[in-house]
Formats: sequence, structure tokens, C-alpha cells
Amino acid sequence: MAVAITGTDACGNSPKNVFLARFEEQVALGDVEALAEVLAPDCVLEIVAADGVRTVEGRDAVAAALPGIVPDGLTAAHVEAAVTHGKAAAAWGSWTHPGGAVQWSHVLWFRTLKAQDFDRIRVFGA
Repeated sequence: MAVAITGTDACGNSPKNVFLARFEEQVALGDVEALAEVLAPDCVLEIVAADGVRTVEGRDAVAAALPGIVPDGLTAAHVEAAVTHGKAAAAWGSWTHPGGAVQWSHVLWFRTLKAQDFDRIRVFGA
């Protein structure tokens, strides 16, 4: 079943926002290869959940871990907002799956002001 992704077209007021919105699409789709392309070699992922924080380090490990934060059976993803300022970025929205919908929120940091790759990612609602 194809995943319907909405909201990313509303994030186009800056190239950095579009970059972030496309990243969120790739997370929802579970495209590990595309994710790895935009992660810094020493990227750190922090997955914040009710039972604590799990940390994953390194481009390949982070790219492999990101699809695991998305609920199984995803049918739709909505990016409500993707905003950036300097090296900081944030995105939030919802994922819909057979059991209902869950809200998510991600905070990210670019490695440089050129915004070519992410250095650190913190995800909530995983």
C-alpha cells in the first residue's frame, strides 16, 4: 500500500525548509539510502520515549534506525510544519496507521549553515 504524504508542499518558503520537509518524507517512506545521503558521518540520533532516551551514532546506524520510529503499517504521513533558523530545524506532524494516528516532533541540527546534512537529530513520539 502506498503512503499518502501531505503538508510538505506548504514548507516551501525557503530551501532549508524544503530540505527538511523532504527529509521527513524519506523518514516516513523508510528510504534508508536517501536518509544516509543527508546525514553527517558522525550524526547522532536521540530517540526520546516514555521509558527514556536511546542514542544511535554514525551515519549508517542512524539511517537504519530512523525508519524504526515510524509505526508499522503506515498509510499516511502529514508534515504540519518544517521550519529552520540558522543551524537549527524542527518539524512536526502525524503518522496514520491501522491503529489510529500518532503525533510526532523532531528537532534537528545541520552540521553547517549550508544545510547540506544533519549532525544531530532528536525525535519525540517514537
